[in-house]
Amino acid sequence: MGTLKRLLRYLSGTRSFGITYSVPNIPAASFIGFADVAYANTDDQKSTFEYIFIVAGGAITWRSKEQETIALSSMEAEYIALSEAVREACWLRNLHNELGFLEKTPTIIKGDNDRSIAMAQNPQFHKRSKHVDIYWHWIREKVQDGEVSIGTCQDPTQTADVLTKVLTRPKHRQHILEMGLMQV
Repeated sequence: MGTLKRLLRYLSGTRSFGITYSVPNIPAASFIGFADVAYANTDDQKSTFEYIFIVAGGAITWRSKEQETIALSSMEAEYIALSEAVREACWLRNLHNELGFLEKTPTIIKGDNDRSIAMAQNPQFHKRSKHVDIYWHWIREKVQDGEVSIGTCQDPTQTADVLTKVLTRPKHRQHILEMGLMQV
């Protein structure tokens, strides 16, 4: 009952909020992504991944979804989240190209797990990643082709946290502002 009350208060307090956009100051890099995961936080031990893509100071696409498989490590769960974010980035790049906005630089996707970032950037076989399904390894090809660039982003600046984690009020406010969400 308490959760429902909190949810209703939140919805009531954000009725007048909307996503705002501004003129981008860096025309070469049109959008940036953030990917994160809440590791094994449900009853069935499946992790929840989330990603957000931002352009012109506002969110253009976001997703929060339970992973279909049970990850055996937080690194694997984060790697799957990065892979899902790269899929979205490829779709966005294709859409931008079809609209006549050619992407000249790699799309930056920021994650907060150093091991998953290293695995995405390094095509060498890692002993600790034998269990990761080959299905997710296509991310390496996209990094090598220069379509995406995987960067690090530690917890305080991980905008995707707002989709699955309970945050303090200042941190929540910071992340929704980063998404361009404000009172209009």
